[in-house]
Amino acid sequence: MKIFFIGLAAVLVLAVLLLPVFLIIFAQPAGYTLLLAFRDAAIIYASFFMCVGALLFIVMTALIALIAFTVRDKISPAIDKVDDTMKTVRGTTTFISESVVSPIIKVAGAAAGTRAMVQTLLRRKPKKEDKAE
Repeated sequence: MKIFFIGLAAVLVLAVLLLPVFLIIFAQPAGYTLLLAFRDAAIIYASFFMCVGALLFIVMTALIALIAFTVRDKISPAIDKVDDTMKTVRGTTTFISESVVSPIIKVAGAAAGTRAMVQTLLRRKPKKEDKAE
């Protein structure tokens, strides 16, 4: 069945494309010159290709609209899931920051302060040597 439709489409395309050539060769009325025949064939081909171009433009516009609506329908839930994940990550980092990292920073700061204080208290002043010359 598929081969039948492909063959039918090929026959129709050939008939449409070869019709102006047939008219140029065989259907010339009296006083009809070859230049007029070529002009008429060019007009026929131009109008045919404009119609095909218009149909293709309509089809492409419809396909782009279909793709846009499909993307909108599929992307919107994905963006919502990413937003929920981002909120969860933000909450987790806030919790970790407040309950784990903050006490560690306070302890490390106190230890550094204590170490600096001990070093300052235990530091001896170096003796100054008198230089006699």
